[in-house]
Amino acid sequence: MRFGSRLLGSAVTAIGLGLFFVVSPAAADCNPDTALYADDFEFLDPSWGDPDNNLLVEDGALVVKGGEGRVNFSTKNEGANVCADVTIVEDPVPDSSAVGLVFWWQDWNNYYYFYYWANGSLEVRRVVNGKENVVFTTDTLALKKGVGQTNHIELVLKPKDATIFINGTEVKRFKGVQPKDGGVVGVTAASPQDKPAKFTFNNFIVSPAE
Repeated sequence: MRFGSRLLGSAVTAIGLGLFFVVSPAAADCNPDTALYADDFEFLDPSWGDPDNNLLVEDGALVVKGGEGRVNFSTKNEGANVCADVTIVEDPVPDSSAVGLVFWWQDWNNYYYFYYWANGSLEVRRVVNGKENVVFTTDTLALKKGVGQTNHIELVLKPKDATIFINGTEVKRFKGVQPKDGGVVGVTAASPQDKPAKFTFNNFIVSPAE
């Protein structure tokens, strides 16, 4: 079996001058100098497991071909800021392929992940005891649509909720259940087996939450 792998505001009120402000969760502060894990993919670090036909490093990026789920155990945390630059490089069947991040991973029967599609759709799913459920689905103008577009993905993970930012814009904050001993972060992608897509990840950073 491969290492960690499986195919596939707070509200603030200002009194004075009659002003009222609502402060949303801040975008993820992914600092490579204080990170639990940071990778610019000069090579495939052993913490990702062994390379294969579906996951490898090319030209300074983590490349995923077809369908793949992979986690990195160096990212274990009880709250973290997660950042990555993600690109759908090839999509032979338009809008049929999705890519995203795995989080709050306990094992491949219990974890969360989110996907986005080149058409601008985004979905968060939760797997519990091997059964998959949709947490929410949304369309967002924050996503750069189309093949070849790079999207900066940010997750703010807390013990009881998570917030997704796309290209600096908050898309959704939602409740969740973190594993008791902390979660693990990874990458995921899916596409038709007969016409596999190609995806890349870069500037992958997981920093401890303050």
